Amino acid sequence: MDTQLILAALAECRDGIVITDAISPKNRIIYTNKAFQVMTGFSESELIDKGSRFLLGNKTRPTAAKAFRQALGEGARVQVTVSAICKDGSQKWVEISGGPFEYNGEKKRYFIGTCRDVSERVEAVEALMASEIKFEKTDVEVKVSSYDTVTSLYNRGYFEEVAEREWMAMLQEHRPLSVFLIGIENLARFKERQGIEDSNKLMANIASALRQVFRRGIDLVAKYDDERFIVISTGMAWEEAESMAARLDDVVDRELTQNVPTDINLNGFIGVATQIPEEGFHVDHLIEAAEKALLKASTHPGASVVVAESDCVA
Repeated sequence: MDTQLILAALAECRDGIVITDAISPKNRIIYTNKAFQVMTGFSESELIDKGSRFLLGNKTRPTAAKAFRQALGEGARVQVTVSAICKDGSQKWVEISGGPFEYNGEKKRYFIGTCRDVSERVEAVEALMASEIKFEKTDVEVKVSSYDTVTSLYNRGYFEEVAEREWMAMLQEHRPLSVFLIGIENLARFKERQGIEDSNKLMANIASALRQVFRRGIDLVAKYDDERFIVISTGMAWEEAESMAARLDDVVDRELTQNVPTDINLNGFIGVATQIPEEGFHVDHLIEAAEKALLKASTHPGASVVVAESDCVA
């Protein structure tokens, strides 16, 4: 079939159509039709060759963003609903449905997505949910949904939502983010011997100590899982993160020394990663780098702290 005929047909589609080079680091946009340009307010020249991530709004749920990235990486079909940034600064809810394809046997893999404005539908559902929550949930129940009840820190779900927003903000400002993962090894053994009450008290004490270290309003300390805490620090570069990690190590050691019997081998380890956000990367990459650093700290004798060597986490 004639290529020009296909492009003419795509141009007249009522739904937005976007084609990207899925192999490129930024998932570079190579085609958009008129409907997509009208939907976002950007002209064709303002969209072509841009990384698709610059359109992703901060209302997008981390799970949706992750599903889209995985589909691009694995060459799979996907359907997700995300918030898209328009040229005037507003955001629309857009349902993206599409998948990969190859052209003329090229090794490059392209992605074609159909984009539909579903803002009215999403906002109607949110309004309904908000009205139900208003009558069915107490203030205490809402708080529990975002907080860990043992430590009174934010929980992992809330942390991931905030981390996504902070990443997008620092991407625009070209400023660094640092992630600290603090792990407590052999906590299960301590809980088995001392009981859950003492275990919870220990984690609450460590949480309180971490809050004293990270006292800036722009730092977020959270409970990541049963044995780990996580912190994201906005604007903190590599040198400051390295110094902070050493301080954290002392704080965690002090809490363990004061609250754990000497015959229980309970150790604290810290992994740190720093990056200035870039198109083609995501906050998940930064967290994964911190996890690798934490693993290295826990498996290398004499190394309780491992800090990423530079601002790059590739």
